[in-house]
Amino acid sequence: MHSAEEAWIALKEKLAQKLSEGSYRIWIKPLAFDEFDGETLFIKCPNQFTAAWVRDHYLPLIREELGRDFGRCSIRLVPVEQVKEGNKRQLHLPEFSPTEIPRPKFCQWFTFEEFVVGESNQYAYEVCRRVASGGGGGASKGEVIYLQADSGLGKSHLAQAVGHHIYKKSPGKRLCYLNANEFTNQVVKAVKDGSIDALKDRFRRSVDILLLEEVHAFSGRNRTQVELASALDYLLDSGKVVLFTSPKLPREIPKLDDRLRSRLDLGVITSINPPDYNTRVKIIERKARRHGVTLAKELVEYMAHFLRGDIRRIEGAVVGLVTKASIQRRPLDMELAKEVLQEMMGDLEPLSLKKIVRLVVRHFNVSQEDLRSSSRKKSVTLPRQIAMYLAREYTDATLETIGREFKRDHATVVHAVKKVQRGLRQNSKIKYQVEFLKEQLEKERWRS
Repeated sequence: MHSAEEAWIALKEKLAQKLSEGSYRIWIKPLAFDEFDGETLFIKCPNQFTAAWVRDHYLPLIREELGRDFGRCSIRLVPVEQVKEGNKRQLHLPEFSPTEIPRPKFCQWFTFEEFVVGESNQYAYEVCRRVASGGGGGASKGEVIYLQADSGLGKSHLAQAVGHHIYKKSPGKRLCYLNANEFTNQVVKAVKDGSIDALKDRFRRSVDILLLEEVHAFSGRNRTQVELASALDYLLDSGKVVLFTSPKLPREIPKLDDRLRSRLDLGVITSINPPDYNTRVKIIERKARRHGVTLAKELVEYMAHFLRGDIRRIEGAVVGLVTKASIQRRPLDMELAKEVLQEMMGDLEPLSLKKIVRLVVRHFNVSQEDLRSSSRKKSVTLPRQIAMYLAREYTDATLETIGREFKRDHATVVHAVKKVQRGLRQNSKIKYQVEFLKEQLEKERWRS
């Protein structure tokens, strides 16, 4: 055994003592020594998700410990799907064999069982469960599913959960999982090699379910769009299932060929919105359990109240909390939670119902009297409903309290919240307005 590998094993033993059992088991234990070339220590990770997480949360600690044995050496976290070529590490793109497309590697945590379901993502979850349970293929007509969500809200999790479920329940199904850049590279290579017909034929013979991520990256890539549209025609005519993901809706992607856009619009389009309070509670509890700890109810509620936005931020806060408690040997209490959130987001500036009303009034150019009036004009009702929705999202005010602010009853508030939630899924104009207002509220709530 080489001295570098021995030092790495010793380091993992030290980290096992410094980190919580859950954190070590999930993030550090799967790491493995690859090689040390005298300047760079290469560490293998199960997948790119793990590599990114370790890089963001544990690399400074690893460097500090390794410095005692290696001095100032470079550390490279290498996902197993990457290969060494000379002295470079390059992304290993899935290559098509003459007979089949290789089985993709999925993140082990991206399953339906690990996905936390709430109002913001329930429809997308149910659609993906139905597709996965059907398994794809064999239908008289194919099916298109389009998952739209901003980064960190779970679209890749659901896409890979479909793959996990299909392999578990229907292992004979042939599944292809690519992102837009990988598909483009396959097309470019086939064009250069003069093997584009062979590429098309492999799709026809070797794919029952196509999972294609980040399709907005096809913007402006005309030849790739033509080949994708052609592949989709065959897959759908053959009764196959195609699932797309993107942060943009098809109509929002620029420089997209009309032929391809029409195929993206063909099936079920569902959006995933940021998790609401109850879903955030469940996410925090789930992430904490995964790290081997149970957080007090008041601690979970405190974090859920302030941690809004994407799920990565929530998971980052949980990991930060557990890691800091482990390294500093401190209790998982409110004081520590406040420290972690302050480090992540700055000093807390409380939001109030009145602040939300003032922001909505300013944005929509209406008066507070208009919002409290009996007017049913759309120019008044929409701002009123959005103000109620934001009040429900950003404050602890009860339905009755919010209703009184607008001279309405609690049932009207419930109706307004549901209507805005529906608008976020179906109306891009409402979505953009609400997202802009949320950004403004975040700026007011946190002083950096």
